Amino acid sequence: MQRTSRFLIISILVIAFGLTASSQTSRQSTVRLKVSDNKRFLVKADGAPFFWLGDTGWELFHRLNREDADRYLKNRADKGFTVIQAVALAEFDGLNTPNAYGHRPLVDNDPAQPDVKDGANNDYWDHLDYVVRKADSLGLYIGFLPA
Repeated sequence: MQRTSRFLIISILVIAFGLTASSQTSRQSTVRLKVSDNKRFLVKADGAPFFWLGDTGWELFHRLNREDADRYLKNRADKGFTVIQAVALAEFDGLNTPNAYGHRPLVDNDPAQPDVKDGANNDYWDHLDYVVRKADSLGLYIGFLPA
């Protein structure tokens, strides 16, 4: 596959999986990204170039508690990274081994049944939302890999 084709596919996937969180209270909140008019680059909503300097924190949502995630994200933001690539459903037994808070992502390992509970901080997905919002507050984008 050609390099340009791979880049375009990755760009579309990243945009499709919600590259940013929406945070109205953040002073460094990220801005919406889009594919450039010539379909070769990612740009900010105003057309300014976007430089993807990514770090791969694949197990970020599954392995780290909030304090560790905060420390990791701040470290990466301080070093100038722009994107943290992470997997929603962790590769290393992420379906069966609970996250740092004892939550699993799916009911009966069925991707059509996310294990969602009422209230804040009650499930795997609440933790994922927290980490995405934290990244956004630091000006970092999350490049989601679903599984």
